[in-house]
Amino acid sequence: MGAGGFFGALLIIAGVLLALLCGLCTLVVIGVSVSAPATSGSQNYGGGAMIPIALLLGGVPTVFGCLMVWAGVVLIRSSRKSAQPPVKPETFE
Repeated sequence: MGAGGFFGALLIIAGVLLALLCGLCTLVVIGVSVSAPATSGSQNYGGGAMIPIALLLGGVPTVFGCLMVWAGVVLIRSSRKSAQPPVKPETFE
């Protein structure tokens, strides 16, 4: 495995962790916001009021993590294609 494969694997691992943790946290915040009554407490976070904030603060890193996974896959695939040994000219003589 070359440098491209190594850094591709690092990008995939970091991207999966980022997308998984941020995505689960965003889903929990949205779920709690939807399940709470609209007039819960003095700050009124229930009734789905937190959905836009959760998508902004948690959705953006989740998408960034997915893009990191995609970039890691591209790096690994490109390193595999360039890792083939060159053909020696005297082979065909």
